Amino acid sequence: MKDQILLEGDPFYIAERIKEIDENYFLVFNKKRGVFELHNSSQRSSTFALTIPYDTLDERAIFLARKTRRENIDKLIEEMDKENELRTKNLVKRAAEQIQEVIE
Repeated sequence: MKDQILLEGDPFYIAERIKEIDENYFLVFNKKRGVFELHNSSQRSSTFALTIPYDTLDERAIFLARKTRRENIDKLIEEMDKENELRTKNLVKRAAEQIQEVIE
């Protein structure tokens, strides 16, 4: 953990609020990667859970921690499937438009 800084206190109490979601959660700043990470001490092989995809630690991290909890996996997969379907439709539509432009 020499490349990681354990975050226990912050101005917005994010670390404390994360613990309210799951007492096994903890936040670190990974100095090597320059990112915030969510960890779970109850995981067996590695405590790493996810990378917080934001430059600052704020309420979005709490929302992400709640959203990605194991009990929400079905809902999360459903959201991902819908988003992928929409992206695929948009790609197909764009490809059809480009083909139509070439034909005309």
